Amino acid sequence: MCPTMRLLTHNTLRNNTKAAKAGFPLTITATEIRVDTNEDDIDTDFIQNILPILDWPALLQAATQMGLPPNSLPPNLTDEMVQDQAFLQALYHVLMNVHLVRGILTCPDTGREFAVTDGIVDFMLKESECV
Repeated sequence: MCPTMRLLTHNTLRNNTKAAKAGFPLTITATEIRVDTNEDDIDTDFIQNILPILDWPALLQAATQMGLPPNSLPPNLTDEMVQDQAFLQALYHVLMNVHLVRGILTCPDTGREFAVTDGIVDFMLKESECV
């Protein structure tokens, strides 16, 4: 099985070229995805602890771009959701079981495209793009 990029990883990626202001979130154009169904070992503590650092709008956008149904995650987070087991399971599924295998990540600021092959993003920059 080839390595892949989880949506959790995608939520942390940015375009770091000097031309990009924020470089986030990178738009996903997926040509191959993998969705795992294994939900036996859901670590709810991990999910609860990762919530404060997630960029929720970027995660919703990425989930949609990966072809997940619009109702996979709620449009807004509330404090009560942190204790809701159904929500934590759904979030775990989206973050850990949805993988980008092949495609392109596009910077919203510059339009720069980064190829994804076997789940690995090619972030190699030309010398002129370096900070």
